Amino acid sequence: MRRILLLVNPIFVRNGRRYLPGILQVFEKAGVTVELVEAVADRSAKDAIACAVQEHLDAVIVCGGDGTVFDALQGLAGSEIPLGICPFGTGNVLAQNLKIPLNPVEAARWLLTAKPRAVPLGRITLPTAKGECSWFFAMAAGMGGHAVMMKAAERYGKHKAGKVAYFAAGLETLFTYPLQPFDIEITTTNGDVLKRQVCELIAVRVAELNLWRPGGGLELPFLRLATVEGASRLRLARASLEALVLQEGQRDRPPKADPAARYEDVIRVECRPIPELQYRHPIAVEADGEILGSSCATIEMANVHVNLLESPWLNP
Repeated sequence: MRRILLLVNPIFVRNGRRYLPGILQVFEKAGVTVELVEAVADRSAKDAIACAVQEHLDAVIVCGGDGTVFDALQGLAGSEIPLGICPFGTGNVLAQNLKIPLNPVEAARWLLTAKPRAVPLGRITLPTAKGECSWFFAMAAGMGGHAVMMKAAERYGKHKAGKVAYFAAGLETLFTYPLQPFDIEITTTNGDVLKRQVCELIAVRVAELNLWRPGGGLELPFLRLATVEGASRLRLARASLEALVLQEGQRDRPPKADPAARYEDVIRVECRPIPELQYRHPIAVEADGEILGSSCATIEMANVHVNLLESPWLNP
């Protein structure tokens, strides 16, 4: 690497002041020219990344968490410019799957020897007041209570409390969130089209999602879909327990006779409200932890890739 764009989350600038000079020093000593850009709430960093693509920079490096990585994806998807991560978020799910050191300065050193790997992306499309809008995602997208939990984690101060905020938000959501079923139409990897009603849905692109091992994988050309049918709070609690403690969903385990959650490989899923049902509130939709809208979504493989920087010794 000789020229890079460093996309920095403002929270990293405020709370990670001891890290940023160290990161810049690592690249400076390696002879790398750094252009520093601050990611902002309106996702306008996409324009700066588009310029980086046009100027053929050697890489875009994100200093932040999964939300900042999500912003970078919107400008880098389909290009050949590699994406690297100096993790400084709460979840750091993509960094977890790429085995990147969690210390941002150590991650910068690690990135100097990392190699790009083309990884297929997912795409989520939602209706908006201005028409349909689509985003690329690398980790997961879904609809239901888990999206509400991610939003609630901000109230619990996730940037200071860390993953404890997610556990607190998860318990709050599990016991107080009004479960509402919605219709889904799935296209499996075999081409079968299936319809059912669920209260929770998440389409995963990674092997590890914090403590959960859902059976996905960055290298896989499909989505690993997990759904909870009906609208039973007990069933949702059981599905959460089986996923986090018993590691249900892994590919090397035969499914139970009556699993709380259903796991399957799909290339597309459409989510929409049940026409005759009166909803108390819109159902939240998220991708890579970012709340994007509510009530309707189409989640699918995008037939677009991004080049992620990973260890040259990591087996794809």
